[in-house]
Amino acid sequence: MIKLLSIWFMEGVSSQKDMLTLVKKARAEYGKNFRIIASHRNERPEILSEADIAYIEPAENENLLPFITRVCTENNVVAIHAGKRGHLLESYRNEIEAMSVKLTTGGKKPETLELADNKAEFSVTMMAHGLSSVLSVKVQSSERLVSAIKDFESRGVLPCIKPLYGIYGLGFWILKRSANTLSFYNNPDSRQIHPDVVVNCLRSAELAGEELPVQIVMPYLPGPEHSVDMLVENGRVLAAVARNKLGSLQTLENEGPAYQLALDCAQVLCADGLINIQTRNDENGLPVLLEANLRPSGGIGYTSHSGVNLPGLYALRQLGIISDNEVMQSALRFESITVIPTHSVKPLPICKITQ
Repeated sequence: MIKLLSIWFMEGVSSQKDMLTLVKKARAEYGKNFRIIASHRNERPEILSEADIAYIEPAENENLLPFITRVCTENNVVAIHAGKRGHLLESYRNEIEAMSVKLTTGGKKPETLELADNKAEFSVTMMAHGLSSVLSVKVQSSERLVSAIKDFESRGVLPCIKPLYGIYGLGFWILKRSANTLSFYNNPDSRQIHPDVVVNCLRSAELAGEELPVQIVMPYLPGPEHSVDMLVENGRVLAAVARNKLGSLQTLENEGPAYQLALDCAQVLCADGLINIQTRNDENGLPVLLEANLRPSGGIGYTSHSGVNLPGLYALRQLGIISDNEVMQSALRFESITVIPTHSVKPLPICKITQ
């Protein structure tokens, strides 16, 4: 008896549940029969219950490849979405593809993933290809930070700072002279901090022998911000949806300068899979590249309200179910709509974990 084909979504950063839900939706809409596997390093029934088969991933990296081999063999897996450990799985590409399993990490080689993660080098590379990108200055000392702040302020530019590596906007602060000394403490959501507070804090850390992870100082861009989610194959964008962010509202779009800039960026990177490119408008209202996330964004589930199911299309492509033309036809279903993220609570589902 021939086993059903399976597609496997490994532990993601923040949108694994939404992706699984949308892949199930595509499976039903197209009337196809395949299995959806999900795995996570932690017991997360609210995520894993969305799949047909669920596994707990080994925490130790050295045990991951044998685990992958076993799961693929037992379940006739034909495609793996690497998720959070994309860098590690990229190093196993040859072994995984030797099992006739397609691997999606966001790129096709480690250098692509490393470039996207390094925000400073990413900006330099994009500018070298003629794409508008934010000017970034790397700093790791109080002296270098003071110099960078002075340089931006001397040109009448409001500077901001964030880690060279990072996600979710963690560590992002606007360095504003008019901010109160305790603004970062009393109103952290404003993301504003007086430059002297940062400099003095860093000097104290240096005296204590602590080292600051590399940061980048860059101009603050007024916005709005666009977050463009897309399905890409070897740099070729098959479908994409942009989210124009204004406060808590997000308007879904499939055209405009920010949308096109993101598509051009994906092509230059030769990205592969479900990825996300972020832009923000400068003081002239023109979009500038902020960063590339070679993984699904936390908001990729919102994009399905446009009528374009990016995770579903990805799964159907990996399984060989739909053609280029069918993806394009699906993308034509797009309708612009404004959405707002909401929070909901429901009982924790029961989830059977396969051993």
